[in-house]
Amino acid sequence: MKNSLRLVGAALVLATAVPAVVAALPTFTGTSPTGVQRGVETTLTLRGTRLADFDGLIFYSPGFALKSVGKVENGSVETVISVAPDVPLGNHFVRVRTRTGLSFMRQIMVGPFASVQEKEPNNDFEAPQEIALNQTVEGVANTEDVDYYRIAAKKGQRISLEIEGMRLGYITFDPYIALMNSDRFEVAVSDDTVLHRQDGHLTFVAPDDGNYTIQVRESSYRGNGESRYRLHVGSFRRPEVCYPSGGKAGSTQKVKFIEANGDVTEEDVTLPADTSDKHMVYLKDDPAPSGNIMRVSPFDSYLEVEPNDKEANRTNLEAPCALNGIIEKPGDEDRFWVNLKKGMKVDFFAYAQSLGSPLDPVMVLTNEKGAQIGAADDGGTKRRLDCKLSVTAPADGAYCVIIRDHLARGGPTYVYRVEAVASVPLVTFASPNFGVNDSHKRQFIAVPRGNRYATMVNVTRNNASGDMTFEMPNLPPGVKMVSTNMPGNQTSIPLLFEATADAPLGGAAVPVTLKPTDANQKVEGRMAQEFDMVRSGNTIYYTEQVDQLPVAVVEEVPYTLELIKPTTPLVPNGILPLKVVAKRKEGFKAAIRVLMMWRPNGMNSQGEIDIPEGQDEATFTLDTTGNVSPGNYSLTVLGEAEGGNGTIYAASPFCEVTVVPAYLSGSMQLTAVEQGKDGEFVCKLELAQPFDGEASAKIFGIPDSVEVETLKFNKDAKELSFKIKTTDKSPVGKHANLFCQVEVPVQGGVAVHRIAGGTTLRVDAPRKAPAVPAQPAAQVAAAKPAAPAADAPKKQLSRLEQLRQESAAK
Repeated sequence: MKNSLRLVGAALVLATAVPAVVAALPTFTGTSPTGVQRGVETTLTLRGTRLADFDGLIFYSPGFALKSVGKVENGSVETVISVAPDVPLGNHFVRVRTRTGLSFMRQIMVGPFASVQEKEPNNDFEAPQEIALNQTVEGVANTEDVDYYRIAAKKGQRISLEIEGMRLGYITFDPYIALMNSDRFEVAVSDDTVLHRQDGHLTFVAPDDGNYTIQVRESSYRGNGESRYRLHVGSFRRPEVCYPSGGKAGSTQKVKFIEANGDVTEEDVTLPADTSDKHMVYLKDDPAPSGNIMRVSPFDSYLEVEPNDKEANRTNLEAPCALNGIIEKPGDEDRFWVNLKKGMKVDFFAYAQSLGSPLDPVMVLTNEKGAQIGAADDGGTKRRLDCKLSVTAPADGAYCVIIRDHLARGGPTYVYRVEAVASVPLVTFASPNFGVNDSHKRQFIAVPRGNRYATMVNVTRNNASGDMTFEMPNLPPGVKMVSTNMPGNQTSIPLLFEATADAPLGGAAVPVTLKPTDANQKVEGRMAQEFDMVRSGNTIYYTEQVDQLPVAVVEEVPYTLELIKPTTPLVPNGILPLKVVAKRKEGFKAAIRVLMMWRPNGMNSQGEIDIPEGQDEATFTLDTTGNVSPGNYSLTVLGEAEGGNGTIYAASPFCEVTVVPAYLSGSMQLTAVEQGKDGEFVCKLELAQPFDGEASAKIFGIPDSVEVETLKFNKDAKELSFKIKTTDKSPVGKHANLFCQVEVPVQGGVAVHRIAGGTTLRVDAPRKAPAVPAQPAAQVAAAKPAAPAADAPKKQLSRLEQLRQESAAK
């Protein structure tokens, strides 16, 4: 996440008429050129679809401005943007804003040099394109294409190359670069790098005056028309890593920038006050086109003191803390003592690959006697070779952290940072993915004038509790966030935004935070929304993270939604219908897909329902589990509809649904009945709170050919006896998961309970009557009992009791 990001937006309202059909959700496929030079104005062509009502750009970083807009077409927009001289080099984020929607997030690259375009043909080593040092080449590597560029260099001059291919965020493009002398010998090559993965960089010092040729191609010659690249050619220094690779937030420390050949440049670096796992740092003089990564943490750091391969450094630190070092030579290993308390749960993260280091770290933790407590290799971060070790300290004392390379390698760039994290308060939040393998869908807030837009956020807490409040102080004019409270007992919550009917069109990338309502809680929640910038199926090649939410006001849409407030409450293990009504503008008849944005813990419903074309309403069914908490819950839905030229969205106002404690509970045991005969279900009731009037009860889940009566009862009932009637068509076997649905009268209607769940009805096949042995007439007469004075009423036996009596009679 870039801590340097702040609120900034550029908007230019065009005096074009709104098209007859509603345009929506512009697609933003890229820019030409793919990057800009800082400190200057650049003509930039935006590419995409549904751009005819272009209205501006939303930048995530300060220092960008949209200066003018030229030709606007559905598939492209000509713009001029300016970039301030102090804008950091590297990638920045931008969205297209039209009068009717927001695009997906894309990147815009900022470089130190002026750009030149590739000029074909340049695929012959003997006839390359002539360029100068300190330029950026914008090119395309087509299938089996090889591009050549020639530069002149003096003896002792540094030649540095860095290519942006995969990082541009278009496709899975793997570029290859090589520097060749006049004899066509490759004096330096780069395919992949640890720091930039598929994107390479290299540095070479010219041994003689002369011309050098640069080769650019796709590593397997499989490029295409979308395999775009930016090749930076200059005399800049290209550090591989920096050391230390992290520090305490707000501190100033000396940092060594280490190049591949071991050259070191040391400079003072001041870290931001906010924590970050990807803060970028740059050399002050001759900086590379991209930075090096430093982790910014809220706790103290320790730098190794050599030698520590045999005798561990005594850090006097207690977790949480950070340890920094370099495995400087093959076979080296570093050791540190850290203090832990008995029962303390600690996660040790070893960061290396994620910092640009070639180290494949292995960690071992021992006690003071040398006994191993735990060990780990890999699995620590999204970079596969970083590792994580989780332990629970068995006793108070000092513990030794040992770190080495998996293959016993080492060198000047084998830096690492170990963070021992123990009970560090942390709250983060982000919206879930709303599409399969799609981290961009609906990750914006596009609020129609006079209407609403909703999203959902998931909140992750570590050692932090209590209610919190969302704060977004810099929303566009006319927009307000309706929902602000984040209950401490929930893990997700909907955010609802509303725009006035006269809100001006516009937008911005808005910082959003979660503030604790309890003054004793100090931790604040931050947004950590991750986007897949390059993805192929299930394989993610490149991701970025942002801490701002793009919010825009867009044109009015032709419908609104409303949830009709239920007149009765929900109860635990209950159900409740929830109607949604659409109000359409004249002529708008499209089907509306309605999405339930959020349900509290213990409440369920359909994820989506449809309001059919030309119709105005549909109904969700809410149901609860037994552990739902009583209270008032605000629900909202988001509608999706086809506007004639894309999807248009509108959300409902909040609708309050009340959950109250259950009025009663109950239990039923297995009931068995012989096919074709009658039986009985007995439900034991437990009244939790009194009610007035008569309740009704019915058994659900029985086969269609089995009849069970519906019963009426009042608050004094302790037991319900349901008569069962089967036929010769009733299916033999066990019929499980039956339950009793009870409708309890309450003000406004009935509260529907589902009690005695998991009950089973067993239908047995008819039993054949046992044969009666013949007896002599005299014995029959002697055994004949006297007739009773009156027939006693027979008690109806359950099927189980019938079977027990039959068994006892044998």
